[in-house]
Amino acid sequence: MSARSARTTVAVAVMAMVMATACDGQRHDPNSPYRVGDHYTVLQRYVTGGVHWQLDAYIDADQDGSFCMSLDDSRGPDHSATLPWANGACGFDGSDSGGYYGGGQAPGRNAFASYGPVPDAAVGVRVSTEEVVPTHPLPKGHGLPDGRYWVVYQPASWPGKGARSVDPQPLDASGRKVAFTTF
Repeated sequence: MSARSARTTVAVAVMAMVMATACDGQRHDPNSPYRVGDHYTVLQRYVTGGVHWQLDAYIDADQDGSFCMSLDDSRGPDHSATLPWANGACGFDGSDSGGYYGGGQAPGRNAFASYGPVPDAAVGVRVSTEEVVPTHPLPKGHGLPDGRYWVVYQPASWPGKGARSVDPQPLDASGRKVAFTTF
C-alpha cells in the first residue's frame, strides 16, 4: 500500500468516526458498565458532540463514607475538577427529590444531566410530563449500596414540545410512586 493510499484510508476511517458521533449527538457505550477505577465504578459512558463523559459511583472514603455519584470525563472524578460541566452529589437523603438527586451542566450546548440512586423497587423515574427513564441496578461487589440508579441527558430542546419537566419521581412496574430511600 502506498503512503498516499494509507493516508487516505486513515482519513476515511477518522471521518467515519467523526460523522458517526456528530450524527448521533449523544450515544451510550454499551461495553463500559461496571469498570472499576482507582476508587470509583463507571456506571454509564457517553459521547456527546465528540466529548466523552461518564456517570460514576463511589463511597466517599475521605469524608464521611457517603454514597456519591458524579458526572465527569473519561479520566474519572479525580481529573474533572477543571471541567465547566463536571458535577457530583453525595449523601442522597430519603425526603424529597429536591435533595435526592444530583445533576448539573453536561457536555453540549446548554445541556444538563440529572441522576441519582433509587430503591430496588423503582424500575423507572418520571422526569417530565412525557418521559419516564429506566433505572439500572447498581453493580454488586463494588462496595456500593443495594439499589438502582437513573440518569437523563437533557439537551437544550428538552423536555420537548408540549411537555414540562417535573421533580424526579421513582416509579414501580405498575407506575405507582416508590418511597424515597436514604443512600
